This record gives sequence, C-alpha cells and structure tokens, in this order.
Amino acid sequence: MRGGAERRGFFGRIADAAVAWNLERKIERARRVERTALRILGGALAGSSAVGRLVDEVRSRGHAEDHLQTALRASLEEDRADYATASAWTRPFVIVRGVAARAVLRDRVRTARRVREEARERLGKAALDGTAHLSKEQFVADAAARARDARTRLSRLVAERTALLAPYDGSPLPEWMTGFAREVSGFGAAIVRMLREQVVPRLPALAAMAGGFWAASAFTDSDLFATVHSWGVGRGPRWGVSTQTFDALRFWVPIGAAAICGYLGNRVTMRIRARYAPPAPPQARPLAAAATHRR
Repeated sequence: MRGGAERRGFFGRIADAAVAWNLERKIERARRVERTALRILGGALAGSSAVGRLVDEVRSRGHAEDHLQTALRASLEEDRADYATASAWTRPFVIVRGVAARAVLRDRVRTARRVREEARERLGKAALDGTAHLSKEQFVADAAARARDARTRLSRLVAERTALLAPYDGSPLPEWMTGFAREVSGFGAAIVRMLREQVVPRLPALAAMAGGFWAASAFTDSDLFATVHSWGVGRGPRWGVSTQTFDALRFWVPIGAAAICGYLGNRVTMRIRARYAPPAPPQARPLAAAATHRR
C-alpha cells in the first residue's frame, strides 16, 4: 500500500506539473496581451490631451522614429537620383551604398520603435496604477478598460498557478528532475561560453589545421598514387611532388595559414577601432602623456 501511495503521489505530481506548464503558457500569453494593451493605452494617452513627463517622453520617442523613417525614404530617393546620373560602372556602388545605409537606418528604426513601445508601456502602467492622469476622451477610456481586463485575466491565472503549486513549494517536479534540468542548462551554457571564449580566439590555429589538411589531401610524395587518383580511381591527392617538397608543404602551409589569418584579423580589428572608436576626451590626453613621461 505504501508503494502504491508513493506511485500515485509521483504520477499526481507529474499531472500537476503538466497543468502548471499549461498555466505557464497561458500566463505568458496573458502577459503579452497585457503589454499590448498597456502600449495601446500609452499610445492613446500620447495622442490625447493628456499632459505629464511620461506623455512627453512617448511623444518625443514617436518624433524620433518619424525622423528616422523620413531619413529612410530620403536615402532611397537619393539613391534613385544618383543611379539615374551615374555611369554604368559606378551604379553597383550606388546600390551597395544604399543597401548598407538603409540597413543601418532600419536597425536604428527598430531600436527607436522598441524604445517608444517601452515608453508607451510605462505610461499605460502608470495610468492604470493611478500615477498618471487619464484624459476623458472615449478612445482613452476604451483602451484603459481593455488594459484592466488584460490585467485582471493575468492576475487570475497567476493566482490559479500559485494555488496549484502551493503544496509543492513552488515546483511540482521531483528534486532530481529539477536538478537534472539545471545541470543540462548549465552544460549548454558552458558549451556556448567555451565556443565564444576559446574557439574564436583560436581561429589562426583552425586555419593552420585547415591548411595542413589541404596540403595532405592535395599533394603526395608517391607518383603512383598521384597518377592513379588523377585517373579518377579512388580518392586521394592528385599532385605528386618530391619527398622534400611534400615535407616542406606539410610544415610551411599550416604556419603560413595561421600567420595570414592572425595578421588579417589584427589588421581588420585595428582598422575598425581606429576608424569607428570615439575620440578620447581632450582633458584625458595630457594626463596620458604625463603618465607616459613618468614611466
């Protein structure tokens, strides 16, 4: 009987975990609906007669996005005008310039739109909390009612999930399952961190490995094997060289590949930093010169 009770308890926890997971999905969906409703309310307040610091912030963010949209359209018009008057061999450069410029502008537009939506959400939340004044326009009242309904639904789902998980101290899954999921997540994070911190700085070594593999797969010191492979019989190196040349290729090609990769990486990094790094403050330069002189 004791074992049966334990089995029923275990399966009951699994069933409650499934219900909690379904509630979590509904909660996330309800949060998205609430954020959308708050942003609609913030946009309605920004378009109404309401006043206040948050209202002015939302309006200024909207003006910034409008300016970027205008710059985006102006870039396209400039490219059209230049394309019509440019010679045939410079037209591809006009196209590349326009595509690159508008890619940067679109990224700035996305950033401005995200900042504007966050400001709208803060304004809508402040209006529901009572720290921002709600104007009396009908469209503002409708947006506020929609936001209140979304918040009420979210609160009801959160309360239902809290009541479901109360007997399990917040987690219906057994401790070993939670620990296993935590270890798997940590292992994945360690792999990503290793790839970012260990693989990328070792690109010259990878280039050396690729160069050595190419030399070994393209050349051989056996004229017989090279001739047979050149006829299409089997797979292997098709270029026959002397033993000394083959040894030199296996030694120098990886070194040359690593050196070229490292040199190009350093040069590109230095050029990018020199061209796009912000200039140092004027008052910092004398201090740096004095520190160098003391050394």
